[in-house]
Parts: sequence; C-alpha cells; structure tokens
Amino acid sequence: MSNFEPKSSRLTKFLLVINGLGCGMLLCCMLSISGLFFNEPTDNISSEEPATAVLEIATATPIATLSLADGSKSPPSPPPIVTTKTNTPTAQKPTVVPTKNQPEFSKITFAYNATADGYRPISPTLTFTEGITEVHAIFDYTGMSKDYVWERKWYRNDQQILKTSASWSGDEIGRFDYFVDAGGAPLPSGNWKLELYVEGNLLVTGTFTINAMPEIALGPTTAPTNSLPIMPLATTPSSASTPLVAKDKKNPTATRSAVATGVISPPDSKIYKLVYTKWDGAKHDMYVADTNGKNEKFLLHRSAGPSWTADGQQIFFYGEEGIDRQLLPNNSEFIFDGISNGIVALTNAASLPKIEDAKLYQALTWKQGSARWANVSPDGQMVAFDASFSGNPRIYFLGTSNSQQFRYEIIGEQADWSPNSQKLVYRSGRGGVTGLWISNRDDSGHALLTQEGSDSLPSWSPDGSTIAFSRDANSNVDIYTINIDGTSLRRLTNSPGPDTLPVYTPSGDIIFRSARTGSWGIWKMSGNGNNPTEIITNASVGPDWTKSRMDVR
Repeated sequence: MSNFEPKSSRLTKFLLVINGLGCGMLLCCMLSISGLFFNEPTDNISSEEPATAVLEIATATPIATLSLADGSKSPPSPPPIVTTKTNTPTAQKPTVVPTKNQPEFSKITFAYNATADGYRPISPTLTFTEGITEVHAIFDYTGMSKDYVWERKWYRNDQQILKTSASWSGDEIGRFDYFVDAGGAPLPSGNWKLELYVEGNLLVTGTFTINAMPEIALGPTTAPTNSLPIMPLATTPSSASTPLVAKDKKNPTATRSAVATGVISPPDSKIYKLVYTKWDGAKHDMYVADTNGKNEKFLLHRSAGPSWTADGQQIFFYGEEGIDRQLLPNNSEFIFDGISNGIVALTNAASLPKIEDAKLYQALTWKQGSARWANVSPDGQMVAFDASFSGNPRIYFLGTSNSQQFRYEIIGEQADWSPNSQKLVYRSGRGGVTGLWISNRDDSGHALLTQEGSDSLPSWSPDGSTIAFSRDANSNVDIYTINIDGTSLRRLTNSPGPDTLPVYTPSGDIIFRSARTGSWGIWKMSGNGNNPTEIITNASVGPDWTKSRMDVR
C-alpha cells in the first residue's frame, strides 16, 4: 500500500488545527473579561504565594433548648463554629471548635448510706423498711458548670413534698451523695420518687419504696398485770413533726466506675457517738467516745445501761446506789440532791459536762432500785427499762411528754426498739418458751422469734429487717443475726472468749463487747461480721452483763 496522501487531505487537516487554536484564544479572552466583574480583590498577592483563607462565622446550634422556670440566668452561648473557605479550587472540610459538654447524670443508686471515700453506696436497694431515718441518692455526673442551676424534686405517693434549687457548686465531673432525712425522725412509708433537673431540663428520675413495718403473725394477747404507776417527764419533744430536708455531698475526684452493689463488707468510716460503761470491780462508770475509739470522755460514776435521745441532748441510764454522791478528781464529793438509785436522765448530755456541771433529773416514781438499763425509743416519746418487783423481770415504760402516761408492761427483759418505735424485741420465757420474742409496745400480740434458752441481749438493725443477739452454744458466747420473720439465722463471731452485747450503728455496723484477747474490750465489725476491730481497750463488763448495754447515735 502507498503512504502517499493527497494534497487536498493535508490542506483540510491544516485548516482544522487553525480553527481549534482560534477557538481556544477566543475562550481565554472571554474568561479574562469575566474576571473583571466576578473575582474578589487579591491585594496584589503573587501567584506564587498560597491562596489566603477567608473566615466565615456560623452561629452554633444550642446544646439544648433550655427552659428557666425560675428566671435564672441562662448559661453563656457556646463558642461559634468556625469554617474556612479558600480561593483555591480544592475543597476543604470545616474545622469545628469543641463546645461545652452537655450535662449528663447517671442512673440514681439509692442506699442506706455512703462511704466517705468516694461516696460508694452502702446496702443499695430499691426497697427500704419503715423506720429508716435517711435515704441516700448517689449518682455520677459530667458536663456540669457553675453557670448552671440544678433542681431537685421529691415526691411521695405522687405528691410533691420537697423542692430545692441552687447554682451548681461542684466540678465538671464527679459523684454526688444526695440524701433526704427528717431531722432524725423515721421517714414515712410509701412510694418515693426523685427528679433531678439542670436548667429546667429533667435529666434523670429514680424511684424507691419504704415499706411499712411487716406485720408478724401474732399469738394471743396477754393482758398486762400489776401496772407500774408512771409519771411523765417533760423533756425530749417528739420529732414526728420535724420537716423533711435534703442534703448533698459531692466528690469531684470520684471515678466513673460502675456503682457497687451489695453490702460493703468493711465497716464504713462514718463516725458516731458511743455511750458505754466500764466496770471497776464495784460499780459501773459511764463514758462517751467516737465509734473509732477516739475522744473518750468520762461522765459519771455509778451509771449503768445508758441510752441516747435521738437529738443527743440527753442520756437516760440506771443510777446505781450512791449515784447522788459523785467523787471528784480532787477526792472531794459532789452531791446531787433528790437523786437516788433508779432511772435518771442527764439532761445536758450534749455538752459532755464535768461531774459538777451535770444536770440530772429523776421523777419520784423513777426510783426503781431493781432496774438495770434504759432505752429511749427512736421517736423520743418513750423510755423502756426492765425491773423485778415480784421476782420475774418485766419491761416498763416512761413517757417523755406531759400528756403521756404509759401503763403497759411486758413479761420479759433486755428490750430493744424497732426503728419505727412501735415494737420491741426482748428476752422472755412467756408461754413456757424461753427465747427472743417480738411484741407491740402496748403489749398487744406476741411472736416467738427464737427458741434457744440462752438467746439474749437483742439489738434491732436500723433498716428494721434483722435482729443481732448473743447465744451461748458449746460453752462459748457469740453474736448471731436473724431476720425478724425467723429466717436466715447466721453466726457472726467464732472466737475464744465471749462476744456479746451487740448494738447497731445508724449505718449498719455492729459495736459489741468481747473478751477474745483475754480481757474485755469494745469492738466494731460490719453488719455481716467482717473486719472485727478493737476500738476501746480495758472496758470491763460487770457480773450482770445487762447493765453494760451500750448505745450509739
């Protein structure tokens, strides 16, 4: 085949090339002209420099729609979102400046108490027993600011009973222990709800129930006999009308770890006041100390079986013979006129007075020489004690209000109150069966709890569900617990030497007497028996252990 191409064909291709170049030049001219009308000024920037970024400010979308019911100041608007646009044809993704985190609260954990180190819940639950004096609501939080107002609303049986609001005082992240009480009085039973708001927005809701004290299957009523005449004492007012209050504690350093469940085994670090006695070989002397064993202070000679009032203003006790003649440190005597052995009230106990500053009160009919201890009801209305007038011990009651006179008596001894002050647990041989019994405080209805003849010195737990007591088994006295319906008997101690006289702290720990080291001391352990620790040494128990009963507030 020949490679020769006709001249006419070559001429046609040449003309096509010329036409293409002309179109290109015409297009360039049109683009140059349009630039005069549409390009932004470049301030003579060299074409060798990078294109300049031009900032555009766009208003950010609010974190949340905030509704301020109380007219408080709204938090400051979040920082604007900044985007960039350049003169280069390359598209760029917007750059976002971080905004303030949205407030978040975790699920609320309700508990009987909380530890001081990190506010870990103690005995968390959604069901409490009537008689408790406070409920803790524990939650973690993030994204908070001191510019925010937060609000708390409490409901009982769908009726709002408490509402508080305040500016946030914590850090941005942490844990809160928020608790409600009624000034030491028992919280009423019912269905409770807590709502937590920030800037008018509901963040979390939690509910729990306080059940009425369970009714126990009761046997036939035993009518009271030989009623002891009781005169009233105008002292401690009832706390039943105390208004409901709520308090909070925050822990900014707490981590956001999972909230603990179940009973915390070690004794918690909350400190209470313990009143107790020491036997010196001839008499009982009364002392007060912290439940960590510190700040021990002597109060009175010849004072047995003491008990606090709920407000800590008074201590009721059994005054032994010679209570009216107190030996001072300089070996002189201080005389309390009109006071003799029997039930006595130290009415200025809160100041922990010296002997010469103590104020004692005793009604004429309190001079019961066979009494051994006193026990003030949690509601402050009654004082129980036992005494023997006909050879058999009975439990009697004093009133603490001018309008109250209680002429009940219960066949038994060594009684302790239920948290709601309506029942007592005590040792008795009524009905021919010796063990622990539970009765209403007016001696109506009786239920047998245990049938072991050595069971004694019972103490009712602050949540109302459990009784701690002493039992002599295999020639060794130890502390046991049992549910108030007679189930779940459990042995807490098992050491050489007696462990006895248990008393609960408000948080559920147990203070008790022990001679496991060879000498008597006062010990503390958790409610399940873990971590027994001696807190007070050389605290001897007298020959009648009942007189060495202790009390905590």
